[in-house]
Amino acid sequence: MRLWTVQHRAVLESLEDAGELVGDWARILVGDYRACYEEMVAEMARRGLDCGGRPPVWAWEGPDTRDNNVAITAEMLLCPETPEEYARYVVLDLDVPDETALISSYGRWNDFLEAIIMGAESPHMDWSIGQEELNGVQVCLPRVATGWVLGVRPLEPFKPEEEEDGISS
Repeated sequence: MRLWTVQHRAVLESLEDAGELVGDWARILVGDYRACYEEMVAEMARRGLDCGGRPPVWAWEGPDTRDNNVAITAEMLLCPETPEEYARYVVLDLDVPDETALISSYGRWNDFLEAIIMGAESPHMDWSIGQEELNGVQVCLPRVATGWVLGVRPLEPFKPEEEEDGISS
């Protein structure tokens, strides 16, 4: 399965040293998300995907297209503003075994996050995937093995000129 993920540049050292990238609770940018991530880990465990007590690694369906489609998603998630902030991140183009991935709806996941963070009673995550997921799908992995990495590149900002020229869709 072809996927891409945006990660802090420091993970490249982990990939080289340990041969894999795994999640780390200390790297979750918003502390309130831990309960939500723990539910993702529990669902992965129910499906036979062991995160080893760590949070999953998030990825997105498809190859790294090196265009505005990747840039927009990365910018929505990370909100980098300066060249220095962009320089902190890299995009990994991956080819992972299908059986190592949990695919879920990004839109439903955001609804679930909101319900937990806002304190809704008994939030429920619908793990099904519809034919046309309007907000796309997300993929969670218990780890990323070095052998799954097809390419690494710096995260680049959205390029409005590509939209104007019709280069990106």
